[in-house]
This record gives sequence, structure tokens and C-alpha cells, in this order.
Amino acid sequence: MAMAVTRNEVAREAGVSPAVVSYVLNDGPRPVSVAARTRVLDAVARLGYRPDGLARSLRVGRTHTIGLVVPDATNPFFAELARAIEDAAYRRRYAVLVCNSADDLERERSYIENLAERRIDGLILVSAVEDQDVSGLTGLSIPVVALDRSPDEVPISTIRTQNEHAAYIGTSHLIEHGHREIGLIAGPGRGVSDDRAAGWRRALAEHGLSEGPIARGEFSFDGGHEAARRLLEIGIPFTAALAASDVQAVGAASAFRAGGLAVPNGVALVSIDGTEASAYMNPPLTTVAQAIGPMADAAVQHLIDKPTEVIHWTFDNELVVRESCGCTP
Repeated sequence: MAMAVTRNEVAREAGVSPAVVSYVLNDGPRPVSVAARTRVLDAVARLGYRPDGLARSLRVGRTHTIGLVVPDATNPFFAELARAIEDAAYRRRYAVLVCNSADDLERERSYIENLAERRIDGLILVSAVEDQDVSGLTGLSIPVVALDRSPDEVPISTIRTQNEHAAYIGTSHLIEHGHREIGLIAGPGRGVSDDRAAGWRRALAEHGLSEGPIARGEFSFDGGHEAARRLLEIGIPFTAALAASDVQAVGAASAFRAGGLAVPNGVALVSIDGTEASAYMNPPLTTVAQAIGPMADAAVQHLIDKPTEVIHWTFDNELVVRESCGCTP
């Protein structure tokens, strides 16, 4: 079995000191001439040298890895968020370890402990429970950013969208269509779910409208389908509905069709998230899009550049008008 090429061998091949090899491969901390850099890189290629990543991480105190825990990897929103975080990390030459908690709090905690033991440089958490007690995260030896969570008294960094305003925008758009009886397919818990329900209520109140029927469901296709089915069973009339997520809206549209209500003529539909899949629903889904890319960039940038600071950033949303609300294409 061939022995691994060492840094000293690269230095001899390039005619430089081992320190210069280190400066070239680590982009510093001292400058290296163009000629010397070229000789080092040529020697690395000829000898097939591969730096010892573990040894380097122990020297510099960084592993160049970020942990990400999401509640449901099958949800298009979390899948797109994970991809955006990976893209942002890749641009900074970091790797991302992705864990799916499957909406299980115990599994989430186990993953967090496992990632911390792997000496990751930071953790991005989208919790399985919207109002989870995150005070235990302050005891970790790594910085944490909680996504999709409002700040509280615990000194944990948060990055989120304007959830209440997102629901307000979506509901207001339905009111602009002339709808006066608007139902809500809400999320399952507190936090994000309650914020979006509050935005729906605010839009109705500002226009002097009574609340339509409301049903809660998981942030999933099945959750939306079951919530829409319950809306139909409640018996309170409605001509439009706001869904708290894109996946719920897709499931809801199926339930509405099964109940004899086509979208948008039988019931107009608007959702929140702005996933790519929303454009390919039949009819295409009008949605209030979250700033997935900017939020991912912000989380990665914070963990790498200013990990010791506690930040609370909120991002705007954008109404993406398609056909499910009754607008013409």
C-alpha cells in the first residue's frame, strides 16, 4: 500500500519551504509570489497530494462543516431551503450535514447532540416543534441559528420571514377579488402557525369581514387535504381559502375537487411559501413567497463570519400571482 504524500515532499518538489506550501493551500496567512504558488500547485498535482482535513481542522479550530436539521425533508419548502443553504455553504467552501427529524422532537435532539460531537462549526435548526424550548441549545459549544422562529428571551440567533404579514398579503388579495367569506387552513401548532392565522384575521378585520371557517392540519399534503375536508364539513360557507403552506394548498385542492369545488371557480385558493412546485400545480398556485435564498445566505454568512453574535433578522415576502386565486394568466 502506497504511503500518503506529505507536505514536506511537496515542498521539496516545488523548491519551497513547508510553510509556503501551507500558505498556498490555505490562502494565507502570508502572501506568496505567483511563481512560488504555481510551483506548489504543480507539485501538488504531480504528486497527488491531499491535505489532511482532520489535522488541519484541529490546527485552525474549524472543520468547515455546518449542521442542518429540518422537520420534513419531503416538504418542498424544506427541500429547497436545504438546497439553498448547501449552495451558500459551498460558495464559502463549507460542507453541510443534513438531518431530517421527521417531526420527531426526540429524534431532533439526538441529531443535534450527534452533530455537536462531530465538531461542526455551526448549526441551523428548523425545529419539529414551532414553540420548542431552545434554552438547552445555549449549552452547546457551537453557534446556532434557528430558522422559522420568532425571537424570545433565549439568546439564540433567529432568521425568519414576516409570517403574519405574509398571511395578511394573501388574504387581502382574496378580498380584492371580492371574496367576503374566506376560510383558513392553518398550521398545526403555535409560533409560525399562529402568526399566519393572525395575519388572516387582521386582513378580515380591517375590511369589516367576519372570520370564515378554520381548520388546522400538519404542514404536509395529507394535512392540507384533511383540513380542507373538515372545512367543508363545518358547514360555514366560504368562497375562498388561505392555506398556511404550499403543500397544504396542494392537498386542499384535491379535497375541494373531491367535494365538488374546483379551484378557482368553486373556491379561490392562496398559500404561503413560494416553492417551485407551486408553479406546476393545476391550476398554478398563487402564493406568498418567502425569501428562501436570502435567508439561507444570511444564516450561513452569520455562522461563518460572526458566530459569537446573536442576531434577529426578518425577511420580506412577495406575492406571486398565478391562477388559483382567480387571476387570469
